[in-house]
Amino acid sequence: MSKKIKNLINILLFIIVIICLTKIIDKNYKYYRSNKKYEEIKDIINISEVNGNISLRDEKLMAINSEYKFWINIPNTAIDYPVVQSEDNEFYLENNFYREKDIAGTIFIDYNNDIFNDKNLILYGHNMRNGSMFADINRFKEKDFFDNVKIKIIKDGKEYFYEVFSVFIESSSEINLKNKFSSNDEFNEYINILKNKSIYKSEDFKSNVSNIITLYTCSYEFKDARTIVCASLIE
Repeated sequence: MSKKIKNLINILLFIIVIICLTKIIDKNYKYYRSNKKYEEIKDIINISEVNGNISLRDEKLMAINSEYKFWINIPNTAIDYPVVQSEDNEFYLENNFYREKDIAGTIFIDYNNDIFNDKNLILYGHNMRNGSMFADINRFKEKDFFDNVKIKIIKDGKEYFYEVFSVFIESSSEINLKNKFSSNDEFNEYINILKNKSIYKSEDFKSNVSNIITLYTCSYEFKDARTIVCASLIE
């Protein structure tokens, strides 16, 4: 191999390394910027809760984004975010709570949901590789986590707790989530379907469920896999 060809190969390898490093740095910067934005929001929350005024916190969040609906928190995870609802299920895939372009997007409610009347609220969030957004709902695939960790929703100045009763992995093409039901019997049948799909069985699950939430994110067990977590309101 001539010296000229060797030099050319070295130059090409150098260019490839630079391109790869640039992509890595760019993605890490986007992660950093996204995390910083949500830390700003959490700082607003902390300031607003100095006097335990949850309603004041909601007002401040509504002032930033009028599509804010409630706050979701899952203990011992990174999930501690505002939740929004738009006119479609596309906008918040690529925009943050400030409605700015953001790799992490925002946790959002299915646009078809009536949050005041539907028995099942469906929430979507990215499974970010840096562990942010809905990445940690995959921890419900661990038995101990499934059995012991509850989901908290803070809405209209009140706290609501949900107990997880189903976690399963399914192809996006096969998922059939429902948020509206014509009768209690139809709703209860749907609950049973979700229970039967679950990796684990909830021993303390109560049959008289009034409302549930469904958390939805990507998973990596196979192509187009999704992790679905379902939890019932603790009355």
